[in-house]
Amino acid sequence: MRSDEQRDQSIDVLMARVQALEEEVAMLKGEPLTEESPPEQEKAVLDASRPFVFSKLEQKIYSGKPADSSLESAIGTRWLGRIGVLAILFGVAFFLKYSFDNKLIGEMGRVMLGIFWGAAFIGAGEYLQKKKNMRLYGQMLSGGGLAVLYLALYAGFALYHLIPAPLAFIGMLAVTTTGMTLSIRYSTYSLAAIALIGGFLTPVMLSTGQNQPLTLFGYVLLLDAGTLLLLRFRQWPTFAAASLFGTTLLYSGWHSEFYSDSQQWLAFGIIAVFFVFYNLYILISRFYSRDVESHVDRIIIFVSGGFFFLSFFAQHDWECTWPVKICALALAGVEIGMAELVRRRASAARMTVAAYSAASVIMTVIATFVVLEQRWIMPVLAAEMAALGWIGFRLDSPALRRGAYLLGLIVLFRFADDVILNLEPFQYFIPLFNGRFLVCAAAIVGFYVLLYFTTRGRDKFDALERYAVEAIFTITQALSLVLLSVEVHDFFRFRSPGQVMGWWSSHYAYQLSLSVLWALYASLLTGVGIFKRLRGARILGILLLAATVLKVFWIDLSELQTFYRIISFIVLGLLLLVVSYSYNRFKHLIFGEDKP
Repeated sequence: MRSDEQRDQSIDVLMARVQALEEEVAMLKGEPLTEESPPEQEKAVLDASRPFVFSKLEQKIYSGKPADSSLESAIGTRWLGRIGVLAILFGVAFFLKYSFDNKLIGEMGRVMLGIFWGAAFIGAGEYLQKKKNMRLYGQMLSGGGLAVLYLALYAGFALYHLIPAPLAFIGMLAVTTTGMTLSIRYSTYSLAAIALIGGFLTPVMLSTGQNQPLTLFGYVLLLDAGTLLLLRFRQWPTFAAASLFGTTLLYSGWHSEFYSDSQQWLAFGIIAVFFVFYNLYILISRFYSRDVESHVDRIIIFVSGGFFFLSFFAQHDWECTWPVKICALALAGVEIGMAELVRRRASAARMTVAAYSAASVIMTVIATFVVLEQRWIMPVLAAEMAALGWIGFRLDSPALRRGAYLLGLIVLFRFADDVILNLEPFQYFIPLFNGRFLVCAAAIVGFYVLLYFTTRGRDKFDALERYAVEAIFTITQALSLVLLSVEVHDFFRFRSPGQVMGWWSSHYAYQLSLSVLWALYASLLTGVGIFKRLRGARILGILLLAATVLKVFWIDLSELQTFYRIISFIVLGLLLLVVSYSYNRFKHLIFGEDKP
């Protein structure tokens, strides 16, 4: 909405342009001009002949921005008034507290005084709306009046018990409705913000130290409902996030001050009501509203889920009890269920589906760490990584795919801890059939599945995913080779006939086996790269062959006995000849067009 000053400026500009057009028409008809200043007239006509070139003042007017937007103007016309209204709210609250402690004014008098001044502020603001250049000032007064009414009604109901619950409900509903109506009428963001802040500050400033959870959160639920109803008339989605943030803060304050084990079910009911309330808002917005998706929707999805789980966790003294484990799994299921519901009912709401899916994955990861034993965390994370990658490509969501890559890094760190840093197997060592190998192999399978999805979905990559396939392929091969090498190491450590062969013979056999393993794996990689026309696989195979050659000539040649040295060199030579033959035999495939 434009101010009165902006309207006057717009009218002046339009009148000048109309006069210039009239003079241009008169010149074309050969009629005499009304003014006797030819140079100025010609200049006005020339200016009028360029209808799409506006002056700086015109541009400010047409863009809806005030002509005077200096810092001094912003402070004088906006922030001083807003700070003044907020100071009055604190003063009224402290006055009510002071009069209560010193018995200066009766309880009924305090409440009536608050209602009177609140109504007076709103009336003054409404009157000033019609005055020139006073519209913004009137809006600030109206916002302060709403907050004072919240203070008075809350005090009359919760502190002094002068107003029965139904009447207090109707009164707060009337104040909330008044605030929404004024915000819609004035189309003023700041007015709604003042009313919302005053509403959430009411129970904080007038707290008497008594535990009244039903009164407190019933009031908060009413305030939240009014806030979300306001969003049906004005596109101010940040109010939904602000309302949820205020609710979270009030619950956190109540929990830290009054919560006890005897109130566990009551506290659970409170957080469940708000979780359902805000997610119903998201679902209804997507099913029945034409509003576009916004970042605020995703904030509400993540914050409401996090608020519910963390509050439930705090209610169980931050201990991983079975109720907490069940809650984590159930919440993950609820989130993915809502993702599927939105996908079926509102297929265009792709970001909402992605947000619910990501929230489900996060809760699943949390449940993985909370529920499972340490050894099973890695394969489950790998499975979640592959599933999230599949969903990310299915929904064409780069954010979900990045979540899968992040899970891949977590799995990589867990792999390094379980395999490289902790060489002890999980149980009695049996080659390829011990717990560590099976768990790590399951994690590697997860990487292979993710590699399959990324290879098929390369056309959906953005700029940051340019080298995702190459990176995942390299990580997968490295993990596979490391796991097999560790298995060879542990075989000669725990199961080899070292007592029969002696330590040196066992060590020679270990070095020989490691060289053969690397050469075979490198040959396999190179062969796959040749027949599948995958240049990356061939390069990795050649690099691993080079590392094997260095090992054979640098370590095996100097340390191994003659028998083991012979086998090492012959095996390596044969494999190199096979690879070379394949390159020569299929060079028309290799150096043709490689697959990406």
